[in-house]
Amino acid sequence: MAEQSKFAGALGRLNKKPATTAKAERNESSAVPPSSRRAAPEPTGNRRRAGKRSDPEYSPTTFFVRKETKRKAAQLLLEDANSGTDLSDLVEQLLAKWVSEHSHA
Repeated sequence: MAEQSKFAGALGRLNKKPATTAKAERNESSAVPPSSRRAAPEPTGNRRRAGKRSDPEYSPTTFFVRKETKRKAAQLLLEDANSGTDLSDLVEQLLAKWVSEHSHA
């Protein structure tokens, strides 16, 4: 006799789609013609700038910094709302300054 997983019954029930749900989905999708469907509206107001994560000029990096130092720096940046700088921007600025001061080129 073949051994079944103890989860086989639960998985079978999860993978089964009730007939009424499938039928309702078919009716909903055909009720509105494609030409009258609208795309989601673009968000307005505070738009986030394109992220560093998608910018090829940036590389995700891990640094070890004392918790208290990081907490105080983050707090100071929050208090200076006009700066528009986040913690990674600050680290970038400080490293770039250090590199330019120590470059022999």
